[in-house]
Amino acid sequence: MFYLLRSKTMPVMCVTTLLISGVAQGADFSARNAACKTALQKNDQATADRDCRAAVFEAKREKGLAPELHAQAYDNLGDLQLAKGQFEDAEATYRSGIVLRERAYGKYSAETAISYEKIGSALVRQKKYPLAEVMLSRALENRDKVYGAQSREVADTLNILGVAAIYANSPVKAEEYFRRCAQIREKLFGMRSAEVGRSYQNLAVAVQANKGVDAAAPLFVQALASLEAALGKEDVALIDSIESLAKLSAARKNPRDADVFLRRALALRERAYGAEHVSVASVLNQLGVNALQLNQRDVAEQALRRSLAIREKVLGLNTLDTAEVASNLGLVLHAKGDGANALVLLRHAAAVTHVVLGGSNPLTQSRWSYLSQVERAAVQASDKTSGKGAKPENKAAAQPEEKKSRWPF
Repeated sequence: MFYLLRSKTMPVMCVTTLLISGVAQGADFSARNAACKTALQKNDQATADRDCRAAVFEAKREKGLAPELHAQAYDNLGDLQLAKGQFEDAEATYRSGIVLRERAYGKYSAETAISYEKIGSALVRQKKYPLAEVMLSRALENRDKVYGAQSREVADTLNILGVAAIYANSPVKAEEYFRRCAQIREKLFGMRSAEVGRSYQNLAVAVQANKGVDAAAPLFVQALASLEAALGKEDVALIDSIESLAKLSAARKNPRDADVFLRRALALRERAYGAEHVSVASVLNQLGVNALQLNQRDVAEQALRRSLAIREKVLGLNTLDTAEVASNLGLVLHAKGDGANALVLLRHAAAVTHVVLGGSNPLTQSRWSYLSQVERAAVQASDKTSGKGAKPENKAAAQPEEKKSRWPF
């Protein structure tokens, strides 16, 4: 009798033990997934690599875990690979996750839409735009069925489709996606929301590529207004909109408005990233170029010298970005009558550009042309000083070509 009871109760005990063990393993797995996600959010790639790979290893080993937990492990590892520039690996990892989701939930589910969207993002980074649009359109279809056509989830996918279309150089499609996204977000959140501001910013970029700066201008203005209403006027998230309006003002031959926007962008970048950040140098370069449009040569020189110093320190002497500022500063110094220092900068800029891009590149040829103009002006000035009866200086030819809206931004 004793043996009979033992034989009946033992399997129950074993099953109970297995259930407890399975719960513990599931908890450990969830913890690893959470640790991986936290490391990704902190941009701690070393820790993320360890924890994400451990979670995927656990997912492959423990087949009894929930399929969504398995898929999330693959998502996290794919996100890490995407951040590291391993785009093909990320796509393959995401596809492992979608197999689990399609098997568990079918092709038309909220969970499967996550995988479609992630695969689409990986394809965009590989410049496989038609395939990316197919995957992202599937995500959109799923979210439309699950959440409804006017849902936040649908708006988010439309936004990603718009970004993919911009990268694919399809501004007409991008405008359509971004406009639908903006309309949904307006209804959901109102005009005084950051999400609506970002939608208008993206829509403005697409409209500018499709219809020009005049059509885009009110959209950039609305983007900034919505972001300011949601975040205040000192938030770093405003930078893109402010800099877009600066470039728009410059393109519309309105350097005074451009100056206001550039100074505001400079203050935000300095506060957010520090006075010697490379992005600060970019704004300083644009500020210097614009100051010359306003005939503020001292302001232009000061801004460009700061930009050049930052780029030399951070990027090195012989890079295209450093050559860009050297060229601009050389032209400003020439305009101020400092021909000797102008020639040093312009020769360096032309030589670096030639080495990096080759002699046939249009930018290379432009910089050699700028140098030739300044050299001719220097010879004429020398002849005039020595009384050799040189021809009168052609003042128009001595002006920098970038002053005629050809400055490299």
